[in-house]
Amino acid sequence: MKTREEIFNELLESIYELSRSTNAYESIPRKYGTEDELYMVEAHTINLIGENKKVSPSQLVKLTNKTKGAISQMVDKLLKKGLVIKYKNPINSREVIIELSDKGKQAYKYHRELDQIEYGKILSRLDRFSIEDFINFMKIASVVNDHVKSSTRKNDS
Repeated sequence: MKTREEIFNELLESIYELSRSTNAYESIPRKYGTEDELYMVEAHTINLIGENKKVSPSQLVKLTNKTKGAISQMVDKLLKKGLVIKYKNPINSREVIIELSDKGKQAYKYHRELDQIEYGKILSRLDRFSIEDFINFMKIASVVNDHVKSSTRKNDS
């Protein structure tokens, strides 16, 4: 019988394999109901803006765990594609507000619908797992994720 440590090591290897597969999947540009091809990171940024309606670049930095420079580049790409609009906050002129354009709202809606379909396909393959199994996996993933984020922050310092 395998030890707890051996099983844990296998779990981490599974998580790393999932991460590699996800990165490969995310690197393929797709169309989300508009003529524009978007990378997953762009589609997820659109989702964050759509879920929050109006956001500042600093809010996007916190939500994505990316640098201000990376967010600035992302917003510029989305602006050029006509998916977001950017303007000064009327209450605080030093702050910029970003929100989805009509075209961005179309991509947001399309991506959310696509996610529901894809999530449903995955869920249908997980019948043997209980809600408690899902909750336990989320707890484990959260601890691993917190450790990785902490290690990343230490390396940025």
